[in-house]
Amino acid sequence: MSKDKVILAIKILIYASFFVPLLVLPSSFIFPFIVPKILTFRSIVLLMTGLYALLLIVDFEEYKPKFTPINIAVFLFWLSFCISTFTGVDPYHSFWDNHERMLGFFTITHYVIYFYVCGAVLKTWSDWRLALKIFLIAGTGVMFVGFLQVGNPQLLLNQGSDRVASTLGNPIYVGGYALFLSAMAALLLAKEKTLHWRWILGAILALSFFGIFFSGTRGDMLALAVAIPLIIFLLAIALRGYPKAKIYLWSSLAVFVLIFSILYFNRQTDFVKSIPAVGRAINTSYSTIKASPRWIAWQIALQSWKDKPIFGWGPNNYFYAFNSHYNPRSLDFGYGETWFDNAHNIVLNTMAVQGTFGILVYLLLFAIAVMSLTIAYRKKHVDLTIFIVLSVYVISHLVENITVFENLTSYLYFMFVLAMISRLTLLPEKDEKNQNVQANKNLSLGVVSVVGVTVFILIFIFNIQPARANMKSLDAIKMLNSNPPMALSSVEDAINFKSPHIDDIRSDISRSVVQIAYSLMQNQQTKIDFLKKILDVCYSELHKNTDLHPLDIRNQMTLSQMAQVMAQLNNDPIKIAEAENYLKDALDKSPKRQQLVYSLAMLQMQMGKTNEAAILLENTIKDNSKIAESYWRLAYVYKIVGDDKKVLEILQLAEKNGVVFTENENNIIAQIMAITPATTTVKKK
Repeated sequence: MSKDKVILAIKILIYASFFVPLLVLPSSFIFPFIVPKILTFRSIVLLMTGLYALLLIVDFEEYKPKFTPINIAVFLFWLSFCISTFTGVDPYHSFWDNHERMLGFFTITHYVIYFYVCGAVLKTWSDWRLALKIFLIAGTGVMFVGFLQVGNPQLLLNQGSDRVASTLGNPIYVGGYALFLSAMAALLLAKEKTLHWRWILGAILALSFFGIFFSGTRGDMLALAVAIPLIIFLLAIALRGYPKAKIYLWSSLAVFVLIFSILYFNRQTDFVKSIPAVGRAINTSYSTIKASPRWIAWQIALQSWKDKPIFGWGPNNYFYAFNSHYNPRSLDFGYGETWFDNAHNIVLNTMAVQGTFGILVYLLLFAIAVMSLTIAYRKKHVDLTIFIVLSVYVISHLVENITVFENLTSYLYFMFVLAMISRLTLLPEKDEKNQNVQANKNLSLGVVSVVGVTVFILIFIFNIQPARANMKSLDAIKMLNSNPPMALSSVEDAINFKSPHIDDIRSDISRSVVQIAYSLMQNQQTKIDFLKKILDVCYSELHKNTDLHPLDIRNQMTLSQMAQVMAQLNNDPIKIAEAENYLKDALDKSPKRQQLVYSLAMLQMQMGKTNEAAILLENTIKDNSKIAESYWRLAYVYKIVGDDKKVLEILQLAEKNGVVFTENENNIIAQIMAITPATTTVKKK
C-alpha cells in the first residue's frame, strides 16, 4: 500500500466527517440526534488514526505533528481535560459523559486526534479549499432541513417550535453551525474566481446567514454584532492607503451602527419583536439577564470555581456543582429550570469544571489562533482575506459561546478551523524542513493487517457495542410501554449488555419502569406479578449507579419512587423506610431543592411523621416565599392533622407574600379544605 493511497483514504474520511451532522435515527436510538453522530464520528476518527499510523510508518518526519503554537495549545487543552477528568468528583462521568451529550474525555480525545490528522494531511490552500467546499455542501443539507422547518415546525421532531433545530436537535447548535458556514462561505467567495462556484457559494452564504436568524440564538446575534463591525474596521485599517475603499468601509460601518440604533430604540415594537432572533436578542437587557435562570447558573458556576479553583469539579460535572449550590429561586422559573448540566456560558462553565488551568488553556486556543494569523499575515504567508475572516470567526465563536457551550458539531468545525489555521500559518521554512525522506517506502500486508484488525476491534468495542446497547435500551423502553407483561426479558437483555453507558441504560429503564408501575397500579384488573419481577431487577441494578455516581441525586430519586411502589405491591414497610432514606440522602447532596422536599414531606406524611413534614415545608417558604406549591402542601399537612387555624395562617401568609395561585392550585386548596382531618396533631416546635 503506497503513501498516496493512504493520504487519499484519510482525505476521504475527513470529507465523510463533514456529513456526520446530517445523521438522525429517531426510530433506532435514545437521543437520536446525538448518539449516532458521535458513534459514527468516533469510528471515522479511529479509521483516520489507523491510516495516520501507517502514514507515520511510511514517512514519520514529514507527517509527524509540527511544533507550532496552536498544536501546543490544543495539546494543553487535551491535557487540562485529562487532569480535570481524573481529579474531579466523578471521573467515570467525566470520562464517558451520558447519552444526552456524549462529550466525555474519551470523545474529546477523538476530536483532538482529528485536529492533528487534518493538520498533517491537508497541507496547501488548495487542500483546505476543497475540504471547505465539501464541508459547505454538507452543511447546506443541515441548513436546508432547517429552512423546511420554518414552513413545517413539526418536521423531524421539532415539536412545533418557531426556532429551527434541523438535524442537530437544538437551535443553539444550528445557530453556531450557521455562523461557521457563513464565515467559510464568505472566505471562499472572496477568493473564488470561477463564476459558477461564486453563485453556489453566494447561495450557501445566504442560506447559512438566514439559518443564524431562524435558530433564534441570542449568542449568535451577539457574535454577528461583534463580527460585522470588526471585519469592516480591520479592512479599513488594512486598506488605509486606498481612499475610496476607506470611504466605502467607514460608510458601511456608519450604516450598520444606524440600523442597529434604529432597531434598538424601536425594540418594543411588534415589527422588531417579530424579526427572527433579532427581536429576541435586542430585547435582552442586563436586568432581564439578572432575572433569568441562567444568571443563577452563572452565579453557581462562580461559587463552584471557588470550591475547586485549580482543576475544577471535572468535565461534565457541573450538574453536581449546581445541585450542591442549588438556589431555591430557580423554581421561580418552573421545574424545567431547576436542572442544569451546563452553565450556558463556556467561560464560567469551564472555570467550574476545569478550574483556572482549564479556562486559561481554553482562552489560549483563541489567543494563539489570532496571534498566529497576525504573524503569518505580517510575514505575507497568508493573505488579507484569510487573516481577517479566520481571525474574526475565531473571535465570534468565543463570543457566541458566552451564552451557550461547545457541542458535538461545534467541536467538529472548531477543531477543523484550528487545524486549518495551524497549517496555513506554518512558516515555509518549517513546512519544508523535512521533505519526503521515505516517500517511496511501501507498507507490507502484515503491517496493514495488524493496524486494520486493531482499528476494527476498537470500533467494535467502543462504538458498535454501545450502539447495540443503546438500541436494546430503546427496545426495552418501547416494550415496557406497549406490552409491559412481556418486557422483562427485554429489560434484562438491555441491562446485562456490556456498554460504557450502562449507567444511562439502568437510569433510563428504571425511570420508565416507575412510570409504567404508577399507571398499572391504577388499573385494579391488571395482574402485577410481572411488575414485581421487573422492579426487583431494576431496583438491584440501579443501586450500582449509586455506587458509581454517589452524587447523582436522580438515582436516589428514582430508587425512592421504586421503593414506594414495591412497598405498596408487597406490603413491605421496610421499603418505605428505604424510600425515605434515599430522599434524605439526595437532599443532603442538593440542599433546599424544593422538589426533593415536597417528595420527602409527602412520604413522611404517609409515615405519620407530620411534624418533620411540616418543618421541611416551612423551611421551603423561608428559602423562597414566592413558590405557591410550598403553601398549599403545608396547608395540606396542617389540614390532615386538624389544625385549621394553621391552615388559614398559611394561606394568609401566601396572600401577604404576594403569591398568586393558579386555577388548578385553587382547586387543590378547595379539596384540601374539604378534607376530614385525622385525630393526630402537629407537635409543637
